[in-house]
Amino acid sequence: MNYCKLKSVVIVLICTISFTHIYTQNAWPSKSWANATNLSTILPTSVVELSGLYWNNELKRLLTVGDAGYFAALQYNSATNQFSLLGSVKNSDGPEGITQVNTSGNEFYTIDENAYEIRKYSFNTNFTSLSKLKSWNLLIAPSPMTNTDNTGPEGIAFVPDSYLQKIAFISSVTGQVYTSSKGMGGLLFLAHQNGGYVWVYDVNPNVSNDFLFVGKYKTNRSESCDLAFDNSTGLMYVLHNIDDNYLEVTDLKSSLYYGEYKMNFVNEYLIPNPSGTANVEGFTLSPKYPQENTLGAWLCRDVTKTSEVADALRWFTPFAADGTNLQTGILQLQANTNQNFRLFKKNNSIILEEQNSSNTCCDLYIYNTTGCEIFSSMAVKLPHTISTQKFNSGIYLMKISSRTNSPVIFKFSH
Repeated sequence: MNYCKLKSVVIVLICTISFTHIYTQNAWPSKSWANATNLSTILPTSVVELSGLYWNNELKRLLTVGDAGYFAALQYNSATNQFSLLGSVKNSDGPEGITQVNTSGNEFYTIDENAYEIRKYSFNTNFTSLSKLKSWNLLIAPSPMTNTDNTGPEGIAFVPDSYLQKIAFISSVTGQVYTSSKGMGGLLFLAHQNGGYVWVYDVNPNVSNDFLFVGKYKTNRSESCDLAFDNSTGLMYVLHNIDDNYLEVTDLKSSLYYGEYKMNFVNEYLIPNPSGTANVEGFTLSPKYPQENTLGAWLCRDVTKTSEVADALRWFTPFAADGTNLQTGILQLQANTNQNFRLFKKNNSIILEEQNSSNTCCDLYIYNTTGCEIFSSMAVKLPHTISTQKFNSGIYLMKISSRTNSPVIFKFSH
């Protein structure tokens, strides 16, 4: 090969590498399927074809739906660290996904794949009866969604305006920043099987078929079946049930990619598969923060065989979720056997404390993102407060060294 040809090949290779998105899967951040807690035995044997999950962290309640029309609610008891059946009910609808907007109220939203509708239900206290309140047909204007038969929308999640405003969420329709205007206080995100897109709608919760189409966004895979939003980190988890099962993580920011808006890729996991027919279609997780309240994550599968129905819902705890705390902007980067150190932000200060003891002496160092040390204090006693009033806006690292513990590093924003 002569020099000119070799040079051309090198340029082509460089361009290919530069413009090709390469994604690698990380290890599942929890137990294997077999080692996770099987919650299927709590559900009535009639509950089959589980396809959607939602975790209500306020009421400590796991809501499940199945596309055969089954709904069930499991109640968590923090004293026993166990779940029990709150109630179950069946109707003639075909719900694939479930979410709540008002987490303290007796109502939820589903996406019905058969009818291509978002539906709002109320339920009684013991979760044994449902009433359909409103519905929004996604096959009518202004929605551009078309009927793709049994490869329609399957997952649903609510994202509040507070986070959408924080990231300046972009409508793919207008290319402009968008937050809700229909009275829900946020937007509904839908996972679609066809093409793996996430569709977003601004819905009037009080009037059927009153909605606006906000956008359609590419994901990392060509099929999506469920969504879960962690409001403590602002990250959306997208479940892909295609070939192997993948769990994609996005921060909901987006940019143009070959003429379409594509959600920002944060991470992706190859999820653990059960034995037999996998068909994992539902995912949810508890908020990552505060850490002491973290319960983990849940997966379910759409199956009908008796042996598989008996292993259709698993609880994965602990679950090492992605993201930093939106409340504090603080992330512990380096774990060790001693997890007592905690860092808090309060006004123009950061406060370092130790949970299980006091008056511990340690050395503190703070660095900026270029690695320059901008603060240090030796042999300080905990709890200790550091003023950040003179710090420039940005990201910082704090290193904590003591004689009794391995060094711990926190990242925080100011």
